[in-house]
Amino acid sequence: MKIEIDIDEKYDDTAIRIQAPRLNHDIEKMVAMIRMIDMQIGVRQNDETYLLDIEKILYIESVDRKTFVYTQDSTYESELKLYEIEQELLERDFLRISKQSIVNLRQIKSLKADINRKIRVTLKNDEQIVVSRMYSDELRRKLGLK
Repeated sequence: MKIEIDIDEKYDDTAIRIQAPRLNHDIEKMVAMIRMIDMQIGVRQNDETYLLDIEKILYIESVDRKTFVYTQDSTYESELKLYEIEQELLERDFLRISKQSIVNLRQIKSLKADINRKIRVTLKNDEQIVVSRMYSDELRRKLGLK
């Protein structure tokens, strides 16, 4: 793979061009990561690809080596691994809450202490997810509760 960067004041906007003999998984992943810079994530549902604004995401979960993205009304699948999405969303009000899940902090409605220092989070759609004890202190800190 060859990467070329051309910085010049003659350009009005930033453009990214990908030239390849065919579309493959690596290119799809690169495009997905680039889109996240614009606060969108490429997701699939029923063999159709959508660009989803990240503020609509409630949480993201990894199940059986697949990554699922949950919104108020739908569930999508992402080509990216959970850790890849986490890297892109670190600066954007998302937090890892277990080995399998990342939550959008702006979608949290309430918190309730659970057994073994876990936290039960209720999201704005009234769905509940559990924060493992390993991540519970960081969640409280991020929300200004500790």
